[in-house]
Order: sequence, then structure tokens, then C-alpha cells
Amino acid sequence: LLRAVVHKEKGLRTGRRLTHVFVMDVPGLPHPLIITDAAINIAPDLKTKVDITQNAIDCAISIGIRTPKVGVLSAVETVNPDFARHMGGTKLPSSIDAALLSKMAERGQITGGLVDGPLAMDNAVDIAAARTKGITSEVAGRAEILVAPNLDAANMLAKQLTFISHAEAAGLVLGARVPIILNSRSDDDMSRLASCAVAALHHARISGFTE
Repeated sequence: LLRAVVHKEKGLRTGRRLTHVFVMDVPGLPHPLIITDAAINIAPDLKTKVDITQNAIDCAISIGIRTPKVGVLSAVETVNPDFARHMGGTKLPSSIDAALLSKMAERGQITGGLVDGPLAMDNAVDIAAARTKGITSEVAGRAEILVAPNLDAANMLAKQLTFISHAEAAGLVLGARVPIILNSRSDDDMSRLASCAVAALHHARISGFTE
């Protein structure tokens, strides 16, 4: 499917990177939760993460979230270029990428939403956890979009929400001239129908159509 989308002459590419979102209805959560990128970009660099974030913001606006709150995830809440003291010599570049994305949004390089990071999963979605860790942010505890460090993390998060928390998920590829429905093969009929609905809403907005 995507091989045809990226065809140089007849494809649907734009200047933006193709990225994937799961738009999730999570039981107990009062708003949709968007997880990205769980299906296309395996180990995205900073430039790719900019498009991942922007595409997700655009999708969130299409489904009625006026100013989407984006939590850029890492294992910690502080920028840590050298995590050696804690992780046996391993670096944690996701914290640096998260901070850069946050600053880029402040300066208008990412538009339409509030972006903050690095945030750990707990303080991205739980206000009490954010307060306990002393994080003051419009996003912390209220994130509507979660940008994962890599495909592994995003995919596992989305599958955990689906199979453990019984969330329903719509799956879309964004960044092309039209949204492309791309579900997990194990998704049920409701998830596929939800994907059609989200794709229709997003296409209507980016195409300038009105009902």
C-alpha cells in the first residue's frame, strides 16, 4: 500500500514525512489520546520527529481539539545528554529531542499546539504525578498527543492500551495529500469504522470542505 503512496511519479507524497497516528478512545479518559509514531518511522531523528509532531497536531485539530497538548515522551522529565550515572553508560537522546521539539514549538517551527518535553509517561497523562514531581506545565498531566521516542515504544504503548485497557483505536497515515487508513491487522470492525471517520474529518478540514 505505502509503496504506491511514495511512488515518485504517481504517488501522494508532499514535502512532509509520512507518519502514523493511533487516535485512541481510552476508557476512563475524558478526551481522545493520539499515539505517534507506532507504525512507520522506526528510529526517527529530530527532523522526522518535527513532522511526526506536526502531523499529529493537525489531526487532533481535525477531530475538534482546538489547541492540542503534546507530551514528548522520554524515561525522565529532565534534559539529560549523558545518562551514564543512571543507566550504565547509556545515553538518553530522547530527552534532548523532546526539549528541542518543545523549544521549536515556542518559536513557531511547530504550530497549532502546545508542546512540552521531556515528560515521562506518568506525568504526561496524570496531573497528580506531575505535581508530585514539581512539573509546572500546561501540558503535563493533560497531554492529548503522546510522541514516543521510537516505533517500539509507540507500538507497545498503543497495543497495551488496546489489549489491556480495552481502548478503541483509529489508525491513519498522515503527511500525504490525503489521509491513508492503516489499521493493525488485529483491529476489530469498530476500529476500522473509527479510522474511516477520523480520515473523513481530517480530509475535510485539510481540503477546505465544509458540510
